[in-house]
Amino acid sequence: MKKISVSKLVTFVAMTTLLWSCGDSKKKNSVNSSTTGITLPSSPVGVGQTQVSAGNYASILNQVQCRTGNYNGFVIGNRLQTVYTFSTQGGATNGSSQTTISGQFSPGGIGGSEVSRVYLGVGYYGDVMLVQKVTQGSQVIGYNVMVSYCAMTSSSGAPYISDTRPISSFQATITLDDEVSCGHGMVDYSSTRAVSQTDPNYSYLPAFNADTVFTKVGCVNF
Repeated sequence: MKKISVSKLVTFVAMTTLLWSCGDSKKKNSVNSSTTGITLPSSPVGVGQTQVSAGNYASILNQVQCRTGNYNGFVIGNRLQTVYTFSTQGGATNGSSQTTISGQFSPGGIGGSEVSRVYLGVGYYGDVMLVQKVTQGSQVIGYNVMVSYCAMTSSSGAPYISDTRPISSFQATITLDDEVSCGHGMVDYSSTRAVSQTDPNYSYLPAFNADTVFTKVGCVNF
């Protein structure tokens, strides 16, 4: 399963900042909304100043790299061509500056009049999460969650997270922080599970639970 160990969590916050700006350029998974084949979400709903267009989202993905290499018997590869969108309506628990959303998320996004806040998080292997807070006037309609996964195969090349295995059944607990020092909010911590469906070319591989942890990054310009 795509998890990080307790020992990795100890140094994770410091390492995630480096993921946005460092690394061998030969390994960088360059993303462009018009030329690379990455299937970006359509321009998100709303007219708010913090909405993220397909071009902005491509810019975000260009700032983080998949940590290609061998990890715990699996091989992490390049970024998947599909960016998945899930959503939830209501169901938020509010704190002083934090909001937690949890449960089973629906496939696709929800609409409203404005995206009033955007939150960013990154996973240990370079997976990226972007959460949109969707509002209608002063009312919160719900949240859109866009996830870009890095590919994962066995050492022999059998796909576990792959463009040939659609991702579905997304469930998560996501803690969001408004983080007023940045132009965007942060995914403080999120534990997620999604199902990587079967690949007819690898019928011996059952559906796979892709468990991924996301946490905050530094301020990002987009």
